[in-house]
Amino acid sequence: MVDPVDPDTPVAPDAPIEIRFLSPDEAPRLTEAIERSYGRSYDAAWAYDPDEIRRRLECGSMRSIVGVDPDGDVVGHLALDRPVPTARAGHAGQAVVDPRYRGHHLFTTLKRDLAAWCTSVGILGMYSEATAAHPYSQAANLALGAAETGFLLGYIPSKVSYTAIKEDAQGRRQSVALFWLATNPAPQRVVHPPSWHRDIVGAIYHHNDLDRQIVELAATPALEGTTRFTLTEHPDHNETTIALESIGADVIAVLGSALVEQADRGRDVVHVELALDDPATAALPPAIHDELGVFFGGIVPELRGGDILRLQWLNGVEADPSDVAVASDFGAELLAYVFERKRTVPSSG
Repeated sequence: MVDPVDPDTPVAPDAPIEIRFLSPDEAPRLTEAIERSYGRSYDAAWAYDPDEIRRRLECGSMRSIVGVDPDGDVVGHLALDRPVPTARAGHAGQAVVDPRYRGHHLFTTLKRDLAAWCTSVGILGMYSEATAAHPYSQAANLALGAAETGFLLGYIPSKVSYTAIKEDAQGRRQSVALFWLATNPAPQRVVHPPSWHRDIVGAIYHHNDLDRQIVELAATPALEGTTRFTLTEHPDHNETTIALESIGADVIAVLGSALVEQADRGRDVVHVELALDDPATAALPPAIHDELGVFFGGIVPELRGGDILRLQWLNGVEADPSDVAVASDFGAELLAYVFERKRTVPSSG
């Protein structure tokens, strides 16, 4: 195990750093970088397994851009994760900067170069989560041309502690801002948000300059049939994602049972994902909020071949507006909407 570094011994601003992509045989270097920055608190167990890192790099589900010092150590990392190597959008995550290199703008350099690669190969964009414990990561994303698409409350487990940022260790889960960084023009799409979220969804699309046609409410169909979903558990996050594959007339009963099961399993957070290209999404009953306590989280553009509406449900997780920092006026507007929707859910939500 690599010991965490001392953030009080910074590296000189003009220290040379090579920016390049990580090769599969360098997988142990990434694990060492995470241990230097997070110890054993990082919320992705696979990142401590060089064999799993190597597998992801070799199969193409992960593309990692890194900053490497003259000794060959990885001092900065950012990954683009995609479900398949041909996916037109990806998740920019596992952002790690060695605490000694704070102030070197290494995150900005890595994300800018990764975005340039995405542009060159035809990828539409990257979505990511930026900590809302402070505004600095959000400001870096804004400077690159990314824009907010939502806020996920209690997203980061309380155990995660970055060596150089003491305010992260507050003993409770921390929130994140959702961002979208376009790297190529996205296609025009027809979307079907639920009636009570139409205004904020439209504002997000406008702010992100995404060409979307929101279908008129008169075209909303009645729900029929049965609800089907895929449930994916993320134990490292103590979080579960429920992706609704079809929305039937029984959606409240089915989803309610799933949430009870997740509560019994002690999950802190459940995210509910709905496809915005599905007309049935517009017919989602308000009871999902009023009875189940599921409230707005944000939009993830171009995820799984279309846009996704991400809702959230908290199981006793503390979240207060005073704990969440924003870096833009639109971010403040979006955060206020999320907390307003959270405030009006049943007390058990």
